Parts: sequence; C-alpha cells; structure tokens
Amino acid sequence: MSRLRIPLFIYAGLTVSALLVVAAFLGIAAVEGRSPVVFPGVSVYGVELGGLTEQECREKVRDLETRLRQTPITLTQGDRVWRVELGELGLRLDEERITAQAVTAGRSGFYVSQLFERSRIGRNGLRLDLEARLEQECFRRVIGELTADITCPPVDARYHIGDDDTVQIIPHQDGYQVDFDRLSAAILEQLQRGDTRTPLAIPLIHVTPEYTTRDIEAMGLTGLLAEFSTAYDPTVVNRSYNISVAASVLNNLLVAPGEIVSFNQIVGPRSSEAGYRTAPVIIKNEFQDGLGGGVCQVSTTLYNAVLLANLEVLERKNHSLPVNYVPVGRDATVVYGAIDLKFRNNSESYVYIKTAAGNGRVTVKIFGDHRNHPRVEIKSWITETLDYRTVYENDENLEQGKEVVKQAGLRGYRAQAERWIWRNGTVEKEPLPASFYHPVPEIIAVGTRETPAAIAMPGGNGLPDTSPPAEGPEPLVPVVSEPNPGPETQPSFDRINGR
Repeated sequence: MSRLRIPLFIYAGLTVSALLVVAAFLGIAAVEGRSPVVFPGVSVYGVELGGLTEQECREKVRDLETRLRQTPITLTQGDRVWRVELGELGLRLDEERITAQAVTAGRSGFYVSQLFERSRIGRNGLRLDLEARLEQECFRRVIGELTADITCPPVDARYHIGDDDTVQIIPHQDGYQVDFDRLSAAILEQLQRGDTRTPLAIPLIHVTPEYTTRDIEAMGLTGLLAEFSTAYDPTVVNRSYNISVAASVLNNLLVAPGEIVSFNQIVGPRSSEAGYRTAPVIIKNEFQDGLGGGVCQVSTTLYNAVLLANLEVLERKNHSLPVNYVPVGRDATVVYGAIDLKFRNNSESYVYIKTAAGNGRVTVKIFGDHRNHPRVEIKSWITETLDYRTVYENDENLEQGKEVVKQAGLRGYRAQAERWIWRNGTVEKEPLPASFYHPVPEIIAVGTRETPAAIAMPGGNGLPDTSPPAEGPEPLVPVVSEPNPGPETQPSFDRINGR
C-alpha cells in the first residue's frame, strides 16, 4: 500500500499560519501587558474616548459633567414656566463606571472574540450610556421650592369642640405634590437622548389625607357623654403643677371601640425627668413628700368621668386614707408599676377625652356618640365607721404632766358605691368596687422631763419661775382635716343626663 504524500507547499502554509497565530497571541499579550488605552470608536454622549488612557478618560468624563451641569432645561406646570440648570438639580455622572466600561470595551472573552469585538467597534463605534443621576436631596429641595405655590400637603379631617361642648367636623383637604420619581426619570431620559430643549411638564399627584371626612364621621363623635371636676388648692404650687402635667398628657386622647386605656401607660412614670415635682402623697397610710403628689386627683377625676360616660372599668383601687376632693368610695389611686386605673371603651363609637387644669379645678370631659347615651348616676355611701385609737408616746422634751397632740386621729371607713343607668324609665344598678380606708391613730406626746425644784433667790418672792423653758417652743400640733362623709343614710350623687 502506498502512503499519501502531502505536498511541501501545504506544510509550508500550515507552518506560516501557526506562526501568525502565535504572533497574534503574543501581540495581544504584549498589548495587554501595557497600560490599557480605550480602543478607537468608543464614545460617551458624543465625546470620543478612543486612544485615551484610564486617567485621561476620567478627565474627559469630568469635563463632560461640568458642561452638562451648566445646561439649562425648561420645566412647566400649567401656565407656569421655570428654567433651571441641571447642576442645580444635582446632576452627577458616574465617572468610574463610564471609565471602566470604556477601558474594558473589546477586552472581554477569548482572544478571538476580543478581535472580532474590536473590529466591530472600529467599524460601527460604541456609544456608552451616560450613567447620570440626580442627587435626590438637592433635586427634591430645588423642585419643592420652585413649585411651592402650586403644591399643598393634604389636611386631615378633624373634630372641633366648641366652648359649648358641641362637636363639629372640619372636612379634610386633598393635597397635590410633585411626582419626584417620574420627573427625575423624565429628565434623565431626555438627557440620555440628547434633547435638553424640549420643555418638560412637572407631573403632580393627588394625595389623600390619612383621615378623610368620611373616616371622621365613622368615628361617631357627636357630643358630650360626661364631665367631672374636682377642686384643689392652687396656692400649693408643686401639687398644682403636677396636676397640670398629668392632665395635659391625657388631653386629646382618642380611644377606639374595644380599646383598653391604662392611666399609668398614658401618663408614664412620675419622675423629675417627666417634669414632676415633690408634693404630699400617701405612703403607708401617712402623708409624705414624694414625686408626683397630686396625680391621683387627676386619676380620680378621670375615674368619675369614665363612670358617668358608662364606660367599663377594669381596674381601680381606693386610697388607703380618705381624700377630701371626692365623696368617700369614689377615688382612684395610682402608683406607677404597681396600682393602675384601667377602663375599656365598650361603646360602638370612638371616645375623645379633653382635660383642663387651672384656677383650682381639674376637669375631664368625655365625648362620644351621645344620641343614645343613657342617664347615669353614681351613688356612694359608708357602710362602717372605724374609730381611731389613741397612742401615747413619752417625750423627754416636755415636762412631766404635760400632753401635746402630735398627730390628730382620723376615722376609717368602709364604703360601697353603685352606678345607676337609666334606660326607658327603668334603672339598672351596677355595683362598683368597694373601698376601705384605714383609721389614723391619734398620737399624744406625754412629758417625762422632771420639773426642777423651786429655789428662793435673795430678794425674791419665794415663788417658782413659771417662764417657758429655754429649749425652744412646744411641738406644733399638725392640722389634719377629716372627711365629712355625712351619715350613712345620706348617699352622695353625681349624674349627667343623657342627650
């Protein structure tokens, strides 16, 4: 069998081709080894970048950004026209991204693919995206200033309580604002097309408020459900101040149907950081100075208003001693983190709480759907009176035979209360939490100091010296007012007629 002979010129041709391929690869490698330059035909926004190094490319992009920032555009809205430079709107170019795209053009993929890509760029050119953006803080601020007189924020519908406690609904107002996202996209799209002369209409969007007139009407506030006031001494400055602070926190409280209100959660800790001052409070059946003295008068006033509004009381506790601003059995003490006043809005409408404190009175008003609100009365009475005991304490500062009242005694009480709810001429009697008030013992100081013997001085009359001792005045007798609950057969009433 004879072998196939390949002509010598074919061997020569294959050898030359191989050498050319090797030379091409070596040439590409040599080029890649040098500092890269942008291949001819690469441009951005009409600016030729071919033949530039990476640093030179960045400088070209910066120059382009400067020129574009000085370019004015026209914005319109109705018959209003504004001209503003793109730089004022925060135009920026991403020079790093543009430069990276320019340098890597024709340098991705296999070597053969790169050759074809470079050939295509050389024939047809490669126009890079502008990679522009508008800095939003600057853009929104400038556009907002330009359109301030044609835009307006929405206004919620709201209730207005008149001086005569009538309820009026103030309708909502729709708002109109610039659609910043659409406007920003339109400006950049127009810029990318190279069209900065065509006016752009500023798009506006209709904005509905959070609470519309229909929303407020659905809340069902039509009038006053209940009102209760208690008196305090305005000359006791710190206590009066604490009452004002606590009442102001409760003011304008809106309670949804079924919502539970916690006095402690709403008012918060009674601390100096919250603005409270030191005033008398009841601690361990004694009046002592403490932060927030007077807050319990606000909780008591709220408790009575809640009862008259026919809301559901979930938690209430009386003071350990009687207080003089409400009848026995109708107070509500609070201690943050320990004792709370809680109630539930068990009606089908919202309730709205208004408070006021000043000129020696704190008032709580509760508004809701008064159209079917029943007449409510509160009855309280004493079931047992507890006499106080008398305690004698020796006092070496007093002479033998002398007695001084150091603490006046107070009677204690057990009391009951009821809420009377009138509907269609009949009354429903609802028992309220019972109350127990501790008696306060009377403390009498008994003198134990021996009386010195009388010494007749020369020229004297022989009688003992009856002038007061030099140690100081006798201890003062504290004045503690005792409540005047009245006889058990005379209950106390408070009521508000349903409307």
